[in-house]
Amino acid sequence: MRTGVLAFVVAGAALLSACDFEGGDPVQHALRDASAARQAAALKTTEEEEAARPSAQAGDELARLIAARRQAVADTRALLASTTDPALKGQLTGDLRADEGRLRALEAQQAAMARDKTPSQ
Repeated sequence: MRTGVLAFVVAGAALLSACDFEGGDPVQHALRDASAARQAAALKTTEEEEAARPSAQAGDELARLIAARRQAVADTRALLASTTDPALKGQLTGDLRADEGRLRALEAQQAAMARDKTPSQ
């Protein structure tokens, strides 16, 4: 009895493995494969466009940050010129040097981004 059941299960498994579950027209399979390939190509193009978009947004954000940093440097210089308190002058001088260093670093980053966007010839 056990052998008969085992043989039946094995035969059923062999029969199922031999079946083509998708079946149908080979032309339909080819059309479906072509459609899937077109969809994959369109998705890849969309991903490339989206990957390029954040760098443009980052460039805009960087430009705004640089403008704000320049304004902070100008404000610090104006305050430094108008104050007579030696302790405040010392603090402002240190802050001004740090802000100018950050501004130079941001401008260098912006220049590097612009250089990377320029097509090589």
